[in-house]
Amino acid sequence: MIKNIVFDMGGVLIDFNPEASLKKVFPDEHDRNLIYNEFFSGEDWPKLDRGTITVEQALNRAFIKLPERLHIPVRRLMENWADEMPPKEEMRPLVRELKEKGYGIYLLSNAPLNFPLYRHKIPGIEHFDGEIVSSDWLCLKPERRIYEILFEQFSLEPEECFFVDDLRVNIEGAAAAGMSGHCFDHGDVNILREALKREDIL
Repeated sequence: MIKNIVFDMGGVLIDFNPEASLKKVFPDEHDRNLIYNEFFSGEDWPKLDRGTITVEQALNRAFIKLPERLHIPVRRLMENWADEMPPKEEMRPLVRELKEKGYGIYLLSNAPLNFPLYRHKIPGIEHFDGEIVSSDWLCLKPERRIYEILFEQFSLEPEECFFVDDLRVNIEGAAAAGMSGHCFDHGDVNILREALKREDIL
């Protein structure tokens, strides 16, 4: 019997679209590709989420390879990154409804150490019973250990939890740890609601 709903953050509760954010700031496609490759898809992004480097350190490492003319706008973009992650407002009533039905509500997200700067943007955050953020624990989804940390920290039984994430690999990692779930890869709250109904959660 499901007693707890566990949500990912980026792509589920808030928007996370680096390509779109870069396009707003950098009109030149070559510049956008440089920045994306050196910062967002480079080797340091997982280190940010793992908590082994800070945003400042990642920026300084990226600046070694990026043209100097891009340094200031890239830094400005990252300093205001919270503005690039608006809440998915359609999720707010769903979180509230699940809480009113008596489910425990938890967050399990890969996120850097600056997570507190945008935590408040999570729709329905006031209803959450606990949060596990990767950088606090030096491990990442879909590594088994981060799911175990969630269960241990909040005394949860894996089979009583249902996980919502936008990446299938993370849902598969959850399943390997004993937790069922739904891949929110279409970003459609109505499809998610149907999945929750099939599980007799709604």
